[in-house]
Amino acid sequence: MAVGEITINGGDKPKRFVRIPDMFASFMSIEPRTNPHYSKVKRESEEWIAEILRLDEKAARRNSKADFTYLAALWIPDADEEALRVVVDWLHWIFFFDDQFDEGHLQNDYESAKVECDATFATMEDGHPIVSVEEYPLRWVYQYNWFCFQKRASPGLQQRYKDSMKGYFDAVLGQVNVASESLNLNVEEYMDFRRRSIGVFPTQELIEYVDSSSIATSFADMAPERFAHGIKLPQYVFNAQAITALRRISADMTALGNDMVSYRKDLIQGVEHNVIFIYRRKGLSEQQAVDALGEMVNRLYKEWYRALAEMPTWGEKVDREVLKYCCGCRDIAIGDHYWEFKSGRYLKQDEGDIVRQTRILELPL
Repeated sequence: MAVGEITINGGDKPKRFVRIPDMFASFMSIEPRTNPHYSKVKRESEEWIAEILRLDEKAARRNSKADFTYLAALWIPDADEEALRVVVDWLHWIFFFDDQFDEGHLQNDYESAKVECDATFATMEDGHPIVSVEEYPLRWVYQYNWFCFQKRASPGLQQRYKDSMKGYFDAVLGQVNVASESLNLNVEEYMDFRRRSIGVFPTQELIEYVDSSSIATSFADMAPERFAHGIKLPQYVFNAQAITALRRISADMTALGNDMVSYRKDLIQGVEHNVIFIYRRKGLSEQQAVDALGEMVNRLYKEWYRALAEMPTWGEKVDREVLKYCCGCRDIAIGDHYWEFKSGRYLKQDEGDIVRQTRILELPL
C-alpha cells in the first residue's frame, strides 16, 4: 500500500497515512498479563516523582497519561509490590533523563551531555556521597533507585547492571555526537546506537532482580506460567551466543517498535533519530521506508526461534532459570509494544487500538 491521502467527514479533511507492519506476530503474539499491584504503585510512584522533580500540574498530568507503571506491570506481572515500584521508579528516571537528549537542552550539547552522563553513572560507585535532591533531583532519583536495587541484587547482577548502564550512557552520548556533528549513519550503525540507547539491556537486568517471573514450559511454545522465584543465573550462561542473540533481539524489537509508533511525533518535532528517516535518506519513499522497517521485524521473528534452537543445555536447574530469562526478554518487547499503542505518549488515547487493528497510521500533512 502506497502512502497517500484519504478523505473523511464528507471529503473535507484530507489525511496522509502509511500502512505499518504487524508488530504482534510470531513470538510477539502472546497477550501479556498486568501486575495486580499496578493501581497502587501507579498512584504512589507518580505522586513521588512529581514531588521530587517538582513537576507542575500540566507536567504531572502528562506523566500520568504516559503511564510508565503500566509498562512495568506488563514486563513483570508476577513481581511483588516492592520490585514493581523499583522498576517503575527506574522508568520514570530514564524517560525524564532521555528526554533531555531527544528533545531537550542536551540534544546538541555534547560536553554538557557528557558531564550529566558521567556524573549520573558515578553515583553507583562505592562511597559516592549522597546527591543533593534539591540541586540534582533527577540524579538523586537514579542514585536512590540504585540503592533500592542493591538490596536484592547479587554482586554479579549488580555488575551486569552497571555494565548495561555504561553501554546506555555511551550510546546516549554517541547519539548526541551524531546530532551535533550532523553525521549520517547507515542502518547498521544506527541500530548499534539504538539497541543500547533504548535502555532494554539494563531492563533485562531488572527482570532478574524481581522476586517473581513468568516461565515457559518449553523453548518451542514459551507459554507463560507463574513461578514464585527470582531468576538466578550463573555468569557463564551470559557468555553463550544464544543468550547474547536473545538480548539483542529483544532490544532491536523494542527499538523498531518505538521508531514505528513514535514516527509521527518525530515528524512533528523534527527529531530524526529514527530508522525510517535513515531509509528515506537512502531514497526510499515514506511507505517503502516503513516496509523496510517491517522487513527488519520479520527477520527478528525468525532470529528469535533460531537463537532458541541453538541454546545450550546446562542441566535442569540452570535451564529452568534460562527459560524464565528468555520469557523476560520476550515480555520486555511485548510489554513495550502494548504500552506504546495504549499510552498517550505517542498516539492519541483512543487511537492505539484502531491503529493496531487497521495497521494504518495517520501522519501530518
